[in-house]
Formats: sequence, C-alpha cells, structure tokens
Amino acid sequence: MRSPEEILGIIGEIDNLLVSLDIIFKEAEEKLKEFSTREPDNFALRGLGSLLHDFYTNIEDIFEMISTDIDGSRISESQDWHKRLLVRMSIPIPEIRPPVISKDLYNKLDEYLRFRHVFRNVYGYLLEWKRIRPLLEDLETTYNQFKLEIGVFRSFLFDMSLRI
Repeated sequence: MRSPEEILGIIGEIDNLLVSLDIIFKEAEEKLKEFSTREPDNFALRGLGSLLHDFYTNIEDIFEMISTDIDGSRISESQDWHKRLLVRMSIPIPEIRPPVISKDLYNKLDEYLRFRHVFRNVYGYLLEWKRIRPLLEDLETTYNQFKLEIGVFRSFLFDMSLRI
C-alpha cells in the first residue's frame, strides 16, 4: 500500500506529463490549421508523424506510471506490451483501482498506438497524408476525452490518498 505522500507524488508526476501533453497538442493543432488547405510535403509529414508519435507516447508514459506505481506491476516487455498496457488501462484492477479510461477512449487511443508503431517501423518517405490527417483531425476530441478521463482518475487517486 502506498502512503498518501507517494500517491500525491504520483498525481504530481501525472500533472507534469499533462503539461507536456498540452504543449504537444497545441503544436499539432497549429500544424493542422496550417495544412487545412494544402497537403504537407514529405518533410512536413515526418514532423506531423512525430507529433502524433509524441502524443501517444506521452499518454503511454502516464499509463506506465499507473501500472507500475498504482497497480504494482510492470507489464513485461514482450512484443505486445504496448497493446497490453493500453488494454490494462481500460479495465478495473479489483481492489486496487477502477478503469483509467473508457472503452470508447481505448478504441481511439488504439488508433494512435497503431500509427506510432507504423511511424517507428517505416521510412519517413512512406508516411501518407491520408493516414495522418484523420488522426490529426480527431486529436482534439481524443485529447479532450483523455484529459477528462485522466482527471476523473486523478480525483480517484486524491481520494485514495485521503483514505489511507
């Protein structure tokens, strides 16, 4: 069992990662406006892909912290550990915590996870605007839903720190 101070420290770390997520989102939002009337060239596609990569990676960093510091277990780094971590965040852990995210948000984030896998494993010149654009267009909805749901989970953690 974690002490109240440890739980408050985890909340602080989540808040710090959320500041980074805000920066990434604002950058991506600005770039989406820039490319609303024209297609980006290959160099810009690489940059846009990097923003989407960073967006999901930042969220995954929060999930890893929750898995390790709240659930008390680290998912082994098997080939599918990224997917398993996302699944774990969408389910309750009995007597430990409720789901961190909804099934709806799980489905949205799974798209970003799959893109990140592509981004890491293909040459940049193979990136396609038709694949990146829908993710950028849905980023605001996904970002807002994540902020709302992680805020609910953050409140759960704060309440937990008061009960100990």
